[in-house]
Amino acid sequence: MGLFGISGWINLETESHPLAQDLLFLPFFAFLFPSVRLFLDRYVFEGLAKRLMFGKEHSKLNFKSHENKKIVNKFKESAWKCVYFLSAEILALGVTYNEPWFTNTKYLWEGPGDQIWPEQKIKAKLKGLYLYAGGFYLYSSFALVFWETRRSDFYVSMAHHIATVILIFLSYIFRFARVGSVILALHEGSDVILEVAKMSKYCGYEGIAGFFFVIFVLSWTVLRLIYFPFWILWSTSYEVVLVLDKEKQMLWTPKFSFNIASSHHILLFTSPCD
Repeated sequence: MGLFGISGWINLETESHPLAQDLLFLPFFAFLFPSVRLFLDRYVFEGLAKRLMFGKEHSKLNFKSHENKKIVNKFKESAWKCVYFLSAEILALGVTYNEPWFTNTKYLWEGPGDQIWPEQKIKAKLKGLYLYAGGFYLYSSFALVFWETRRSDFYVSMAHHIATVILIFLSYIFRFARVGSVILALHEGSDVILEVAKMSKYCGYEGIAGFFFVIFVLSWTVLRLIYFPFWILWSTSYEVVLVLDKEKQMLWTPKFSFNIASSHHILLFTSPCD
């Protein structure tokens, strides 16, 4: 039963094979994000930005000036990204933390039971995580054009968002969802720290900003430059071959080679430092 099955929504532990039709829910999530952001922008982020930047007298200041509006908008953008990355990190950890493949990469390809990749089923909550992340980056592709402040890295960010949507789609279809969920759990935490550092800088808290930038660099180095390539990419390059059911899969068919190549491309799940 696919994601359309009612029981799959009621019981998040329900297991089924990932289907292309599951991704038809992506537009729903993509439309949900701007509604949430509009509410937070208007009723939370703007007031918070003004209070942190300009103190208790912020209500008496003129915020129609270009510079004031620009810095407040940048703060709101970082606050929004921080909220998303934090929610995605919590969701990713909630989905993956108690799974055997969170700590042992062999189980990315084996189990439950006698299931072997690519014939593994995944839980409804893992499908939900994919829809949540995919919907965000689909929405972000449009927000970058129509909502956010135009920055010097606009084209880099746009390319990243589009590539990420494509890779989320491909990794789901080619049954790399377990790998993708671990990557999300590894990466989003660093992005939370980065956005906190940027918000601190916008508010003029240079010491706090510097502290969080150092923490970001450390976490980024450990998670993305050490753990990610030496555990996750190693598993997608080598370990999967060891556990593959060779009687059912011809090892170097074009389809299998493409699947292995796709696993490397999941590297692009990493977010650029805006």
